[in-house]
Amino acid sequence: MKQNKYLIISTFIIALITAVIIFFFDKNNNIVSIFRIIFGSIFILFLPWYYLTLSFFDKKEIDFLERFALSFALSISVVPLLSFYLNLIWVKINELSVYLIVLFIIILNIIYINFYKKEKWKIA
Repeated sequence: MKQNKYLIISTFIIALITAVIIFFFDKNNNIVSIFRIIFGSIFILFLPWYYLTLSFFDKKEIDFLERFALSFALSISVVPLLSFYLNLIWVKINELSVYLIVLFIIILNIIYINFYKKEKWKIA
């Protein structure tokens, strides 16, 4: 259960750092751009879909490498689709909307895993 706490805490720390870098710093600074790319990539391309694979697959079904590859494949396909469909209902595609979409997916998966999934989940 300690691993679950550390994963959730580190997820929210990465989400907070990403928000601060994206919304409060100058985008033209080279050092800020490097951190923006690193934390934004982790936040958009890995975290939400990693939690999604944790909620769908048990540790015994797929190993970490398959979970890692599946999380990247899901992010490349689902984030543009969600942005497109939200654009159809007049939500503009910008940094804030994409950040909130991904944060919402992460929070929903954490709630599902911690409160609705019957068996204890363990990190692969």
